[in-house]
Amino acid sequence: MIYSASSYVGSVKYGDSLFYVKKQGLALLLGLVCMYLASRMDITKIERFGLPIYIVGLVLLLIIFIPGVGSNAYGATRWIDLRVITFQPSEIAKFTLVVFLAKLFSKKHPTTIASMIIPILVVACMLVAVLLEPNMSCAICMAAISMIMFIVGGIRFRHAVAFASLGIGGGIALIFAEPYRIKRLMAYLDPWSSPRGEGYQLIQSYYALGSGGLFGVGLFASRQKYLYLPFSESDFIFSIIGEELGVIGCVVVLLIFSVYIASGIAIAIKSDERFKSLLALGIVSVVSVQTILNVAVVTGSIPPTGLPLPFISAGGSSLIVFLIATGVLISIDTEKIKQAKRNWVRMTS
Repeated sequence: MIYSASSYVGSVKYGDSLFYVKKQGLALLLGLVCMYLASRMDITKIERFGLPIYIVGLVLLLIIFIPGVGSNAYGATRWIDLRVITFQPSEIAKFTLVVFLAKLFSKKHPTTIASMIIPILVVACMLVAVLLEPNMSCAICMAAISMIMFIVGGIRFRHAVAFASLGIGGGIALIFAEPYRIKRLMAYLDPWSSPRGEGYQLIQSYYALGSGGLFGVGLFASRQKYLYLPFSESDFIFSIIGEELGVIGCVVVLLIFSVYIASGIAIAIKSDERFKSLLALGIVSVVSVQTILNVAVVTGSIPPTGLPLPFISAGGSSLIVFLIATGVLISIDTEKIKQAKRNWVRMTS
């Protein structure tokens, strides 16, 4: 799908129809190696270094503001440019936040206001750093993931309602604080009011999905990828899937995500330690929230945001990070087997 969605863009911009495929292929190889290493990792070490892991994620978000380090594109500073590779720290920060919240909630349930102060500050620091980029879409994703972590951590219902209301109110305030966000909201409500402006991308996404019908126009036969639909290889690749493979193709993709999410939840349920269970649920929440938001955007269900579709959208850093998280899920699932092997080694040595 990345080849189909990006071949024309790659030819026009870089003179190579395989440009994005080559980058994604290298990221896939590196990601699979990292996933294997993560699957062999001792989960207790992740718990032990929960705070340093969180700090690394926060520092990565902050150093993009150092001149010469952060890379600016489309009016936002969201990437770290290492010349050889460019990556988005927020992709890493989402998972480092999950790790630290899992560690905090494994020790103390967030059932009182006092027990929630530190977790709230932890989440707030991340959200502020992301909003300074600015990257409201990632902030919304982080807020939703954090809310899930608080709920599975044991937050009381009245506190959950209060935080959800505060989050929704804050989100509305942030939208009206910036003129471009108001334009995006208006374009979402009526994209045809600005067909060459803010509403252009959503309209092109509608054309892609609508022309796909039930079975699609055929693999590689997309018309919207010919520079009509911006970011067709990344944030809006689900539109190209809908155009080429139709409703059937979209349903198959969503079913695969459902199997992944259900497997992650099953791993969390059967975990014998609270930290492992919370960490598994946190990883699943990142995948599920980001998938839901991406699909909701391309189908016009929510205002446009810039979030890639996990595992599928072009983006090396995103793919690598999600594969590492999958490796951690595998490690949690096989922890009992690894522990039994360690015990056997001790007994026989």
